[in-house]
Amino acid sequence: MKDLLELAGFIAELTGQDFPTSVGAHCGILVADSVACTIGALQTSEGRSLARALCDVGNVCHDDAFQYRVYSSAEILAGVHIDSGLANLLDFDDVFEGSGHIGCVVVPIALRLGALLERSGPEVLAAIAAGFEVACRFLDASRPSDAMRAQIWGIGTRLAPSAAAAAAKLLRLGPEATAHALALACSTAPVPSVRKTVYGETGVTWVKNNMAIAATAGLTAALLAREGARGPLDILDGPDGFARMIGTDVWNPEILEGGLGVSWSLERIGLKPYPCCRHAHAVIDAARMCMRDLRITPKDVAEIAAAGPLWIYSEPFTNPVPTTMLDAQYSLPYTLAVALAGVEPGLDWFGRATFEREDVRRLASKVRTEGEPGGLAPARVRISGAGRSAVVEVDAPRGSPAHPLSEEDQRAKFYGLGRGVLNASMIDATYALLRELDRCTDVRALISQFPAVAVGAVDAAKADVPTEITRI
Repeated sequence: MKDLLELAGFIAELTGQDFPTSVGAHCGILVADSVACTIGALQTSEGRSLARALCDVGNVCHDDAFQYRVYSSAEILAGVHIDSGLANLLDFDDVFEGSGHIGCVVVPIALRLGALLERSGPEVLAAIAAGFEVACRFLDASRPSDAMRAQIWGIGTRLAPSAAAAAAKLLRLGPEATAHALALACSTAPVPSVRKTVYGETGVTWVKNNMAIAATAGLTAALLAREGARGPLDILDGPDGFARMIGTDVWNPEILEGGLGVSWSLERIGLKPYPCCRHAHAVIDAARMCMRDLRITPKDVAEIAAAGPLWIYSEPFTNPVPTTMLDAQYSLPYTLAVALAGVEPGLDWFGRATFEREDVRRLASKVRTEGEPGGLAPARVRISGAGRSAVVEVDAPRGSPAHPLSEEDQRAKFYGLGRGVLNASMIDATYALLRELDRCTDVRALISQFPAVAVGAVDAAKADVPTEITRI
């Protein structure tokens, strides 16, 4: 109970003056990145379907002109679910040391609730910092062994408390109510289903890591706590506590409160340069370095032998010919091929034309996996071609704290994902405001700048899906 109460006190009392400038700056980077991923996803068929699914069905199914505006359309729970799902849909969002995406759970709540309650930029930024920090600590405290992770794994399961933290902060709950919000969020977190939703035999599902459910569970918990609902404050304690519920064999509760407000784990959150599972990133980096060292073209490649994290040796990572966006995000042969073929990371990776490119398919067919590299290197790639070969090992992927993306790379990613929705002047202004939320005087006005995107038209490939709903 002590750990939960300590966290609650930290959340309730946190202000923008309580964290270093570097923490606020990193939060700004993470917010801008999450917004870009959300807007980018809304330009995909899957993203538009997600928005349609949770808005007013009676209007959407028969109105091709129906539009959705991120962080403001739909009532709050449905809206948070949509925005959270969109933020994670491209698998391009932030990642905390290979153990989970956080921005997709925290940022939609902070921006949507902050605008709705007319909170100031600094107050929204404090909520974001609280949410990110709580998330990192829960992920760190519950990181399972590889053997256990191969049996039970869930990321959203661990992130519901971070959603509750951000919401509680913006609702201005006191320490006691915040503690109950955290307890309720832990009680209602989604089941750890990733072994089936991602690694199952039927392909990658839209649910993926259960991020959207985690976001709505945390928001609901905070709203209930505001009305006096009580949660089990001892939920983190004992052999029947949260660790057992989420299926981890490692639980270090001291991480939850140790150094709160002094050391900041959120600064270890990295960005992704490629829209695919983080386990493939170091492999892609190593392959690109091999091509550079060999000075050959993709047509010259005879073989690509890749070694990396143990997860890349089985489905869905071994699928050489994915046919959906979600399967492609987890296909090591495909992601290596599109990266080496020079396709710009982003929406173009998942276009039908890219799936069918002969050079991409040829490169993907050349990929095979071999034994793990051992030591500390997470990836080793050997490429042969034109009578030569090269081997490169990469210690940490681009975008990680060890190799952070440059400011130029961060901006390019935002522009690349946002340009299909935002015009040039709007994209500059929005990016600047998101990066410096502490200077934003009107979060509602900031959110209103995002234009509505038409999502009502059902894609031709889904024309046979019934749109009539029988009310019973």
